[in-house]
Amino acid sequence: MSNPGYPSAWKPGKPPRSVVRHRRGPPLFNTLTATAYDLQQMMIAGTLKSTDLVEEYVRNIEEHNGYLRAVSVYAPVALERAQELDAKREAGEFLGPLHGIPVFIKWAKPGDEDIHRSSGAPEYKIHQKCAGCRQEEKVSHAVGLQLTAKDSPYIPGGFDPTDSIGGHTVPGGSSSGVSIVISAGLAANGVGTDTDASITAPAVRASLYLIRPTTGIVSVNGTVPCPKTFDTIGPMGRSVRDVADLLTALVEPGKTKTPQGGYASSATKNHGKSFRIGTLDPEVWNYPDFLVNPVPEATERINRIILETYSKIREGLASVFHENADLPPVSEFMLNGKHSIYTSWLPGSPVKNLEELVKWNQEHAAEALPTEYPSQDVLIEALSAKLSPDQIETLREHYLAVGSNIDAALQNNEIDITVAPGDCFLTQYASAKGTMFFPTTSNSVRPIGLQVISSAHREDLLVAFMSAFEDSISKR
Repeated sequence: MSNPGYPSAWKPGKPPRSVVRHRRGPPLFNTLTATAYDLQQMMIAGTLKSTDLVEEYVRNIEEHNGYLRAVSVYAPVALERAQELDAKREAGEFLGPLHGIPVFIKWAKPGDEDIHRSSGAPEYKIHQKCAGCRQEEKVSHAVGLQLTAKDSPYIPGGFDPTDSIGGHTVPGGSSSGVSIVISAGLAANGVGTDTDASITAPAVRASLYLIRPTTGIVSVNGTVPCPKTFDTIGPMGRSVRDVADLLTALVEPGKTKTPQGGYASSATKNHGKSFRIGTLDPEVWNYPDFLVNPVPEATERINRIILETYSKIREGLASVFHENADLPPVSEFMLNGKHSIYTSWLPGSPVKNLEELVKWNQEHAAEALPTEYPSQDVLIEALSAKLSPDQIETLREHYLAVGSNIDAALQNNEIDITVAPGDCFLTQYASAKGTMFFPTTSNSVRPIGLQVISSAHREDLLVAFMSAFEDSISKR
């Protein structure tokens, strides 16, 4: 995991300064199962301190990150920040449900001034402190940053390099480092970034809850940009309560109507059979073969479990249930064979366009094109697209127009929520407009999840549904 191109890159045996790398005695808590809420209750009771959490998680990182390759950079002042928060607590000051909880953050966000921000790509490496991005302060403190990870803790033997790009051994998209950190017990919760499935795909492969917030209600200032029309930042965690608390901290004041008491207040109500729900057919809504190599027995089992879970949702949570709800297929997002998701460029980075990126990679092949992935044929092919700014804007407007169909579909089907398989492109609707989460639906080796989408700014409804699902159908 160590890379000489990154001065602050994680190296075994190099924990944050002042951290005791090998704490003596048994673990102070179960890092695999403890939620952020659990840890907060232990700190309130006085049985744990924030410094204990940092040292326990660092011990786990030192032991397991060598093969998981999920943690890229330690926050250099993690322990000092924990000490500050412990002192505030001892003085009677309580900052909220995330007080003293370490949070892992995707390496596409600014962190400590000594950390380079590059999203894992050396050609994007810059040294910049972004004053406009304050999420890390609001979510207590970061213990480390990550980039895309390679090995899931759920897959025996880890990632299969011969697998397809979205195959069953693949941990997911570009926020997979955060999802693996949480599922492997290196942190209790975390923050990822998303343009199209970058947090949703990793969460389903790691058996986690998440919310992809409505685009625009969480600041993306300082993140590595794709199109800001679709970019967002979202929380992942082991419990609905953790995700709700982190979402409350992330949402910008005035951008949406947050429930009184935060989103966690929606998770604590007894909703019963009060949800108007539609489902999408797993035989129709699934990933194409080029993305997930067909494994017939796996497909049959996944679809069976999804349909069984639909039945449980219908029986336990639905006041209205619409099977196989009508929703335009994701092929509608294409316009003349083209897709509108594109990449922006970091201010201060050495590359400013795709042509410069291809050239930079060629000139720095040892750093940018590792032996297992030496080709940039897809980038070279994309150079031939030659889309004008007007054409890009047309594609963007088309994408948003198709995404807005989710509102009409919900209204026409007389439902408020649509539930779909975890492995499908419903994520494209969320990128344009909407929210979603993944619950666990099976204790199988490879986790199986669901996506849920509603109208924009209905995070409260999704938290309520997540909580009801968690309580009555499938605890993680």
